[in-house]
Amino acid sequence: MKKTIFIPLLGICFFTLSVSAQNSAAETISSTPAFSIADSSTFTGKYKYEGLPFEYMEISVKDDKLYYSGGEYNGPLDAISDKKDAFDASGAATFTFIRDSDNKVTTLQIDYQGQTYTGSKE
Repeated sequence: MKKTIFIPLLGICFFTLSVSAQNSAAETISSTPAFSIADSSTFTGKYKYEGLPFEYMEISVKDDKLYYSGGEYNGPLDAISDKKDAFDASGAATFTFIRDSDNKVTTLQIDYQGQTYTGSKE
């Protein structure tokens, strides 16, 4: 009788420990910010494009967030947690900042509707 109670109880304990460990790991990952507003000067500025309905995409800071503005397009940029220097533009596009060998942002790549557009920082 003791074995029939002990084995399921032991299984429940292992399951509870496993779930607890997974939740702690998920909290640690999600609490690490992918972007800090202190880094904003790295990204802000004007990026020049060719072949688009606007000549420049401007990245600025408003309300402690990055914002984009180019022609009639504008809005906030939300950091993508699993990609370095990548931001989501409200689900419409992905903005990826590309760094040179000196770790300075020199290019902004915009992925929009299956197309990729690249602009140089001025």
